[in-house]
Amino acid sequence: MNQALDVLDSRRAASQQPVRRYDGSMTDEPSHSASLCYRTYAANSSIASHIHATPSLTVVLGGGYEETIGGRVAVQDCRSALICPEGLPHAQRFGADGARKIIVTPAADLLDYLVTTLPFRAAPAARSTPIRELAARIDAERRTNDAFSRGAIAGLIWQVAAEMGRDLAGASVPTSVIVRRACAVIDAVQGQVISVAALCRVIDCHPATLTRAFRRELGCTPGEYQRRSRVQKAADMLKATRLPIAQVAADCGFCDQAHLARSFHAVLGCSPSEYRKRA
Repeated sequence: MNQALDVLDSRRAASQQPVRRYDGSMTDEPSHSASLCYRTYAANSSIASHIHATPSLTVVLGGGYEETIGGRVAVQDCRSALICPEGLPHAQRFGADGARKIIVTPAADLLDYLVTTLPFRAAPAARSTPIRELAARIDAERRTNDAFSRGAIAGLIWQVAAEMGRDLAGASVPTSVIVRRACAVIDAVQGQVISVAALCRVIDCHPATLTRAFRRELGCTPGEYQRRSRVQKAADMLKATRLPIAQVAADCGFCDQAHLARSFHAVLGCSPSEYRKRA
């Protein structure tokens, strides 16, 4: 629990650091407000795999693109809102219409909400008509840009976060509780491998029910979520320490360095040594 609180505290601190805007300028935002960037991307352009030092919430205002993140590929459009955790490599390929996005660096209160109500580390994305309507209203307020627009946009961003939660939870609240409990158990074992059968015994759930819930809400199986979690722990260690890669592999529950390398490439698209050089 203390480790989880430390991670959350570090994210809170990061959210209050100066933020680089898309025009290259730096700005200090008040702690009660989110930092906002509006970006436009050219048609048929692409961005190679990269990472960010701070987490973000992105709302797509127009156009569309294909994003590779967390070992999966997803299409994002004006119905989409998505989370990008800090330090997670991702790449983007934009379509024939390019794309327009608002990128939110959450302040402490919004960050707390996102971390505690969404599967934050899994880089969740949601697509829905309500999100599209909220994106249009955000875009309209951005263009109005009067004395009331900042407050209006802040409220709309909170509504986007709530709609993401509703979309990811689906129609069954109990299933969402099951997934949260399972993720808490996986996180608590700190990189050790736990079988689906053992996990289901702990949370009192049938394996088929848990697997269906994971696929619907996180887009992966419980085993794949575990692998991503262990890879993320390894990535954090590679970034924060100079331990040999073989030691990092052992500490994170991998059989050997080669096993870590295969899993690392499957999830993050690069080798552990390449990631350490970038970090």
